[in-house]
Amino acid sequence: MADREGGSLQNTWIKIALFLAIALLFQSIRLLMPMIPGPVHMFLLGSLLNAVMVLAIWHTGSRWAAVIGALLPVGAFLQGQLPLVLLLPVVAAGNVLYMLWAARWQQSGAVYLGPVIKAASLYAGTAAVIQLTDLPSQVAAVLLFMMSWPQFVTGTVGIVLARKMSQKLPPAR
Repeated sequence: MADREGGSLQNTWIKIALFLAIALLFQSIRLLMPMIPGPVHMFLLGSLLNAVMVLAIWHTGSRWAAVIGALLPVGAFLQGQLPLVLLLPVVAAGNVLYMLWAARWQQSGAVYLGPVIKAASLYAGTAAVIQLTDLPSQVAAVLLFMMSWPQFVTGTVGIVLARKMSQKLPPAR
């Protein structure tokens, strides 16, 4: 069985698994280096995770790589970075939209609209979850901030990093 680029399905899943492992390793930096301030974690790790998600979908040649974006919020929740289980589908959907947009518009400047779509979906989804819950106003404000313009910044930096790193990686086969 072959994927859309003609490579074996098994090789595609091996690549997806490797990109997932790299993303989970980056996500774990929070635990290994707790002395790094929260904003640094958010921007540095967010940018790296976005780069890995984009590289995964570009270099596997498969939309199945978006499973990485769906699984990363589970890791964030287990690490205490997402305080509500209701945010898991919100973040998963934002990541998957971002990745699929990046795949579709990889060769176009329109790829940079992906971070806007991601930030808007995360903000709207988080606002909806906040309406359903009884979060303290300070926690709600922090969550809404985290899911707003920083997502645009980290998404954009992720694409820039992915473009630079793509030159070093073999193309999807």
